[in-house]
This record gives sequence, C-alpha cells and structure tokens, in this order.
Amino acid sequence: MNTKVKKSLVTFTAAASLAVTGLGVSNAATTVKADTATPVAVRTNNMAILYSTASSDAKTTGRALAANTDWSVGKSATDASGNTFYYVGKNEWVKATDVTDTATLTQAATEDSSQSQSDAVINTAKKYLGTPYVWGGKTPSGFDCSGFTSYVYQEATGKSIGGYTVAQESAGTTEAVSQASAGDLLFWGGQGSSYHVAIYLGNNQYIAAPQPGESVKISTISGYFMPSFAVKVL
Repeated sequence: MNTKVKKSLVTFTAAASLAVTGLGVSNAATTVKADTATPVAVRTNNMAILYSTASSDAKTTGRALAANTDWSVGKSATDASGNTFYYVGKNEWVKATDVTDTATLTQAATEDSSQSQSDAVINTAKKYLGTPYVWGGKTPSGFDCSGFTSYVYQEATGKSIGGYTVAQESAGTTEAVSQASAGDLLFWGGQGSSYHVAIYLGNNQYIAAPQPGESVKISTISGYFMPSFAVKVL
C-alpha cells in the first residue's frame, strides 16, 4: 500500500488538463485527530472534485484530486444528508463516494490473487486425471499421493510444498476439513503421521492419486474415508 502523502492537486477545469499545482497536504495520521474511524489513506476512483466544506451543498474549490492517486485522510465528517467527506487539505474535502479505502483495495487484490492461484492449482490437477498410481512416483509418468500434490503445486504456483505427506503438513495453515476451500490440501491420519493427501476441489470433492492399481481421480468426501484435517497453502 502506498500511504505516502502526495503533494499535488490537479487544477479542475472542463479540459482537466492544466499543469499540476502545489498544495501541501498534511499527514493526517499525525497532525489531525480523526472525528470518526477513518482510513489512513484513500485512492481516487476518478478525478475527485474538492469541496470547501464537508457538505454536498458546499462550493467546490475549483480543484480536484488526480485520478488513481493515494491521499492521506485528516478526518471525516457527515453532512445533513448523510454524505461522508474526507479532509485532505486546508479547507478542502473530498466525497467518500469518489474514493476507496486503500486497505480495501489491498484486501481485494490479495483475494483475487489467492483465487487465481487456487484456480490454477485445480486446473493443473485435473490435467493429470487418469495418470497411473506409482509408489514413490513424482512425475506425470506416475504419481503417488504426495508426489501428485507436490508436482501440481510446483507447476501451478512455483511453490515447493515438500515431497511427502508429513512435510506437506507444514506448507500452510492447518484448518478443519469443514473450513477447507478449493485448492487446499486434505490429509488423512494424525498430524505428524499423515499417510494420504489430496487437493480439495470444493463441493465436498477432492482429487488425488489414490492407491496402487488406480489412477488420479476425483472422489467425494465420505464418512467411510474421511480426511482428518486440511492445510491452506495459498
């Protein structure tokens, strides 16, 4: 997150193309006490008009914040119509609807990245459906359970999770099977002594290299062969 306070405002005109003008903007976190819980920084959605007071009825200052830039917030205020404004400079306010909390943007980017990696893991795993089980196998010519999960994660994400079930237990955060999401690892056996591992696909299904005489396949979680715990790697 870039929380460095920018020092420039764009003069707001119909053409919106005048040169940048200098306006010092204080670091809100240290110079102005916020009236309410306020983001440390915000990012403009588009060019954001500035108002002389925290009110939709207030006059504009004739200036605006440049689009897609980060700004420190001094304090927040709400007008009689329920509109929230953020103080970003001397007697200059921006509507909350014209900006986004950068913490929210960061969280969204993180979630998108995680989802993208999960999709990559699942799509890669499905490429190897039908690959025969080979004891100790760690390549597409034949996989055992941990060789399969290791190969898939390495190919899909570039991440090494270890070559054996016990090592793979430490590849992420342990969680209950009921909390698992697509792309997580499922383990059978106690922690530190697991004997089988698979990749959870969601909807109560997983993909694994099951046992000698079988091939990589998709199965449904059941009480007959219930995973003991899960690990979130991504």
